[in-house]
Amino acid sequence: CTTFNLLFCLGKIEKLKSSIENNTSLPFSVRSILENPRLNGIHNVIGKLIDIDEKYELAINTALGFSSSFIVVDNEESAKKAISFLKANNSGKATFFPLNIIDKKTIDNEVYKDLNLYDGYIGIASSLVKYESTYDNIIQNQLGTTIVVDNIDNAVKIAATINYRYRIVTLNGEVIHVGGSLTGGSEISKTSIILEKRELENLIKEKSKVEEQIENTKQQV
Repeated sequence: CTTFNLLFCLGKIEKLKSSIENNTSLPFSVRSILENPRLNGIHNVIGKLIDIDEKYELAINTALGFSSSFIVVDNEESAKKAISFLKANNSGKATFFPLNIIDKKTIDNEVYKDLNLYDGYIGIASSLVKYESTYDNIIQNQLGTTIVVDNIDNAVKIAATINYRYRIVTLNGEVIHVGGSLTGGSEISKTSIILEKRELENLIKEKSKVEEQIENTKQQV
């Protein structure tokens, strides 16, 4: 049974590695840009530029949504050439974030100072991820005004207190949008680059445990 588990883990690990390396979970238009060596100034999609602690993963994945597959590029010229390629090859559409244009978005200082006083407040989404300083403006633009809270009850209270000025996301993936609308419910199973990375890390850990069990069994025999 342990050997079977190891083989299963190895199979899943290779499949996930292949999926991540080949950008299988990304839209075709995005894959075609990332895999084109003739296009210059292409960095990667936002979801691949950040590392997330497991406990914040669902919240950050929810906060980013479709923007996890937005492509970071050097400048508008890089974006224009990539768009021309997509049009010429009828490959669909993609969204580009030029590093020289995108500005940070931050929460008002008065609101920010009060957040630590509220029950359930965890942090600003941009502060809960790790990334290279090169991408600071990009990450702050997408996550710098999203507040992460432990649960929906506290999220509702905080949202009302700050007059629904900023988006709030819970650890379970519920969202209170600017203006007060709410999104929540059961999560339909779907693939994203962020969730694939986490699944791969967990499988590698599981593989190590199974290998250790096998080695212990050998020593006992």
